[in-house]
Amino acid sequence: MRPLRRDDDDDGGLDSLLDTMTNVVGILVLVLIMTQLGVSETINEVTAKSKVTEEDIEAAKAKMASLAEEQTELAEQTESLSSFDLDAAKEQLKRLQQMLETRKKLMADQSKEANQFSMAIERDRKTASKNEKEIADTKQKRQELQGQLETSLARRAELNALLDKTPKRSGPAPARIVTIPNPRPAPDGAQQVLLVCAGNRLYPMNLDGIRKDAELRSKDLITRLKLNLDPESGIDPEKFSKVYTKFKNSTDDFFDVEFFVANDRWPQLKLTPNGRGATEEEIRKTNSRIRKVLGVLDPDKFYARFYVLPDSFDVYLTARQVLSEAGVLAGWEPQTEQWVFTTGVGGGIELGPPRPPNPNPPPAGPPKKPANVID
Repeated sequence: MRPLRRDDDDDGGLDSLLDTMTNVVGILVLVLIMTQLGVSETINEVTAKSKVTEEDIEAAKAKMASLAEEQTELAEQTESLSSFDLDAAKEQLKRLQQMLETRKKLMADQSKEANQFSMAIERDRKTASKNEKEIADTKQKRQELQGQLETSLARRAELNALLDKTPKRSGPAPARIVTIPNPRPAPDGAQQVLLVCAGNRLYPMNLDGIRKDAELRSKDLITRLKLNLDPESGIDPEKFSKVYTKFKNSTDDFFDVEFFVANDRWPQLKLTPNGRGATEEEIRKTNSRIRKVLGVLDPDKFYARFYVLPDSFDVYLTARQVLSEAGVLAGWEPQTEQWVFTTGVGGGIELGPPRPPNPNPPPAGPPKKPANVID
C-alpha cells in the first residue's frame, strides 16, 4: 500500500468545500429568481386591482351624497326626538288602545249578529223547503180526498136510489136505555147467573148444572176404571184423559161442552154457544122461551153477569133492559172475538200423584174485598 500524502488530503477537502459552496450558491440563485418572479406577479396584481375608472369615481361620489343625505335625515330625527313629548305619546297610545278594544268588541258583535242572521237564513231556507214539501203533500192529499169525495158522492147517489126503492118501516125502533155504570159488589147471598151474548144472540148458561154433571161423570169414570186404588200414585192422567175427553154434552140446550185435561192434572170444560140462542125479537116477546127463563130470576136472590162479544152489543142492551125492568141487578164484561168460556170440574178432582203440603203456608191476611160485578 502506498502511504498517504499530506498534499492529497488537502486537495480532497477543498474539492468538497467547493462543491458544497457551488450547490449553495446555485440554490440561492434559484431562490432569488423565484422571489423576483413572485414580487413581479404581486406588483402586477396590485397594479391591476388599484386601477380606478371614471365609473368608480362617480359611484363613490353618489355614495358620498347618499351618506350626506342620511346624515341630514338622522340630524333631523335627532332634533325631532329631542322635542318629543313622552307623556303625550303615552296618552295617545292609551286612547288608541281603547279605540282598538272598542273596535274589536264592535267587530265581535257584528260577527255574532252576522252568524245569527246566517242561522236565521238557514232556518228560513229549511222551513221553506219543508213548507214546499208540505204544500206538495197537501196538494196530493187534496187530490186524493177529491177522488174519495167523488167516489162518496157516487156511492151516496147509489144508496139514495136504493133507499127510494126500500119500503119504509112502520115506526121507529124501541129506544135504547143506557144507564151510567156504577161498579159495586153483588148483594150478600145473591147467586150469579151467567149470560153470553155471541152472534147477536143471548145464551143463558146453566153453569152449576153443567159442572155437576161433569163431576158425577168423572167420579163414575174413576170408580169404573179403578183409578184411585193407589193413593201414592194418584189418578193416572193418561187413562183418565183417554175416556174423559170422549164425553159428549148431554144436559145443556144452549152450549156444546168439550171435555179436556189441563197440564195432565185438572179436568176442564169448554163451553161454546151452539147457535140456538135467543134473538132480540125473541127477547122482546113476553111469552117466548127465553123470557120464561129470565122470568124465574128472583131479584132478591140472583144477579146477572153478561159476557158480551163485539158482534152482540145490541142483543145485550135488549136483554139488559128486560132484566132492569124486572128489577134484576146486572153487570157486563166485554170480550174479544176469540174469547171462549172455560171452567174446571167441581168436586176437588185432581189427577196425578198428590202434591206435598206447603211447608211454609202464607199467613192468613185480611179478607179480600168483594169484586165489583154489578154496574
